[in-house]
Amino acid sequence: MSLSRRFLQWFGVLGAAFSWTVFHVFGFAVAQATCERAGLGWSIATDGLTTAGMVVAAAIALLAGVAAVITYRGARDATHDDPPPKGREQFLGVVGMAVTPLFLFIIVMDGSGVLAGSVCHQS
Repeated sequence: MSLSRRFLQWFGVLGAAFSWTVFHVFGFAVAQATCERAGLGWSIATDGLTTAGMVVAAAIALLAGVAAVITYRGARDATHDDPPPKGREQFLGVVGMAVTPLFLFIIVMDGSGVLAGSVCHQS
């Protein structure tokens, strides 16, 4: 199996989750920088940074979904019970196609929660 096929199958499974994780940590850092005493004088563009981060994270998640579809289509004649590598490719393609929409929705909800309200208040 080539390195590019192996990368595609694992990116299809883990790419959307990794994208959300990085976006969530980035959003937390922006919110902390905005709300801390030192950050109040910096006038950080929280909405702009959140929107940009959300768009980038969603684009990476969509690319991960495309990678999952390519992986699945590359092993469409196999079943998940087949021996590796075809069985693994088919299984990971299905898993990637299942988790990508979930993480895409989480990315949008995570970003829109920041955009909908004030960042600096007690929950």
